[in-house]
Amino acid sequence: MSPDGFNPGLRLKIRAPKGGDAGQRPRADGVEPALARALGKAGAPYEGLSLAAKPEAPRWDLPLADVIAALPEGGLVCLLEAGQDRRAICALDHGAVDALIEVQTTGRVDKGPGLPRAPTRIDAALTRDFVGLFLGALAGELADAAGVDWPLGLTYGTHLPDPRGLELLLPDHPCHLFQAALDLGEGAKTGSVLLAVPVTGADNPAPKGNSPAPGWGQPWQEIVLAAPAMLEAVLLRQSLPLSRVERLQAGDVLPFDRSDLASVAICDVRGRRLFSARLGRAGTRRAVNLTAGAGLRPAAPVNPPPDPVQQSPATTSGPAPPPA
Repeated sequence: MSPDGFNPGLRLKIRAPKGGDAGQRPRADGVEPALARALGKAGAPYEGLSLAAKPEAPRWDLPLADVIAALPEGGLVCLLEAGQDRRAICALDHGAVDALIEVQTTGRVDKGPGLPRAPTRIDAALTRDFVGLFLGALAGELADAAGVDWPLGLTYGTHLPDPRGLELLLPDHPCHLFQAALDLGEGAKTGSVLLAVPVTGADNPAPKGNSPAPGWGQPWQEIVLAAPAMLEAVLLRQSLPLSRVERLQAGDVLPFDRSDLASVAICDVRGRRLFSARLGRAGTRRAVNLTAGAGLRPAAPVNPPPDPVQQSPATTSGPAPPPA
């Protein structure tokens, strides 16, 4: 030991926090099993697909150029909406696309790889439901996971025939890259799926005065509010005797008045009236103009009755005097 008390043989070893380098934020746990379960749920409705997924380790904070380089050559690339003008990417390789088309057209996955070809609009239409199921299932799997710093409420946007346009459509922002190898049709085909999500930050508090209920996190609110809601516009309803209904034939005319077009009912799938509307036009297309309902102030009548105060005395007074 030296005279000043310092032992030159001692070494000070600093360990990085467990789970990453020093200063690195914690990563979401369980992403790989969540991917496997979500892909399994997405493939379950397709009889004969028999999808089994083997996820790869996530790749964190990649630049956009690395994400584009990882896209499968000749694969189908979808642009996803992530809210607040953010976008994500989902890509299926040739094997996955062919398997999904085959089970929907022939009920089984043909053995062996198909002929390489450019994805078409029909391919995009036949794979869109699978992508949507996958995104919804993954959001549910990771809804309560800590360290999720990307939007979970992803929705299908559009199919990109030429992925080279991604550099113009997406900002050069860090993305997380998730990939999985797929076994399809019990080994008849192999494929892969890729999901690239924008890094947004884990801290996303709810607006003041609108705190979610316990167990109802912000990701679930985004998922529910992004779900489609079906509405029906009912122009009019008529009551007819059953005997008249039985005699109806193609070409029969059921008359109605112009006033009926000003009392259109906007109903949910159960037939409950949510809004009142009137039939109109938007550009070259027919449209309905909401006039009253939840969150709307009642609109003024189309032809409001005259104000009695503004009428002349001859029309607002009592009976006219008898002739002289």
